[in-house]
Amino acid sequence: MEDQDIQAVPTPDPASQWAAVRTMRDQLLQKTDRTQLPDFPITEEQRVQVATYRQALRDIPENGADPFAVVWPEKPAFLK
Repeated sequence: MEDQDIQAVPTPDPASQWAAVRTMRDQLLQKTDRTQLPDFPITEEQRVQVATYRQALRDIPENGADPFAVVWPEKPAFLK
């Protein structure tokens, strides 16, 4: 293969990467929306765990300066 046939994969810019991070964050929040319903069958302790997880997800864009090094919060173990 000749060198001219090799194409570099473009590196995403920070703004594009933040957009991708927010999309992922929104999807993770959406997966736990049901847990916020008052009749969802979880204990009060589990409800607090989910609320803490959801807040950590919402805080991601504000807590990080580097969209390429996001540390995702750990989902509570009881959630599938």
